[in-house]
Amino acid sequence: MKILMVVLAALTLSWFSIETPVARPANAMVSGDVQDQINKTVTVSPGSDVRVSGFNGYVKIETWDSDRAEISIQVKASDREAMDRRPVVIDHTGNTLVIRTENDKEGGRWGRDRGWVRHEVNLRLPRSISLRVSSVNGSVNVGQITGAIAVSSVNGSVEIAQAGTATELSSINGRTSIAVNGIGEGGLRVSSINGGVEIRLPEGTNADVEIRSVNGGINADIPINVLGEMKRGQLTGKIGSGGPRIAVTSVNGGVTLRGN
Repeated sequence: MKILMVVLAALTLSWFSIETPVARPANAMVSGDVQDQINKTVTVSPGSDVRVSGFNGYVKIETWDSDRAEISIQVKASDREAMDRRPVVIDHTGNTLVIRTENDKEGGRWGRDRGWVRHEVNLRLPRSISLRVSSVNGSVNVGQITGAIAVSSVNGSVEIAQAGTATELSSINGRTSIAVNGIGEGGLRVSSINGGVEIRLPEGTNADVEIRSVNGGINADIPINVLGEMKRGQLTGKIGSGGPRIAVTSVNGGVTLRGN
């Protein structure tokens, strides 16, 4: 009986001393995270509409005198399952280029227990485009473009070196700075920005201006013909002879209008 117990004990110790191999993704980092790199180049026609949306991380857009769009996106995720639930989609058809992430296919909101995905988006785009950027959880930096620009739902600062026109700057949690070559017939709407706004306008601009509910003051180094009484956080007036409307509402951080 004693001999049998010794043999069983030895077998038990031998069993627990065996290491069970752990499967790891081929591209797993030391921390256990996974990552992927997306590189793609497409030809973009002059005047094309480019849309960038749905990224969790910064978006940097350089521009150049070329008809090529160079796309470089680094994706990091807590695990492969989380990465696969939010794939990057690049659609290029006709005069449209769309660079976005696809929402969770199950249709639910992203929860903490389902992992995380982060992006670093670096683009080099032709200058002769129109651009819309939306739903970005990070800063947005854009070079010079000749067309119209619209930016919405960004959790971070926004800086736009130069745009032909701007149509919308909305729901931005961070400082916003933009220079435009002019105000289009549809005007410019700026709303719900936490961090202040600087708009640089060219000499000879003609526009109506209406600014409301600003916590931080209104500053202008260009001539504005104020209509009525100017109160704190409120301004109604004309730049030049008036024209398309620049409407600014609910900005926490002040508004500055400058010459470009």
